[in-house]
Amino acid sequence: MADIQERNEKMRSELFGLLCEYEKDRNWERFLDSILIELLEIEEERKTATYYKLYSKLSSLRYLSYKYFRATIFDCMNLVTKI
Repeated sequence: MADIQERNEKMRSELFGLLCEYEKDRNWERFLDSILIELLEIEEERKTATYYKLYSKLSSLRYLSYKYFRATIFDCMNLVTKI
């Protein structure tokens, strides 16, 4: 259980880092790809509807304006605690 909490906290930090990369106009898409790949490595039994919601929201970030990008990041940070 502690391992799951650590992974969730790491993921939340990475999502915040993604937002910072986006705001600084750096290579945020590569950062996003690494987060998506990390999500694919989650065990099958943890891949619930919330997991797929999180994955689809993160996948859509490439196409969102800043206002929606930021809101989606914070929404995803909340979803991470539920998977």
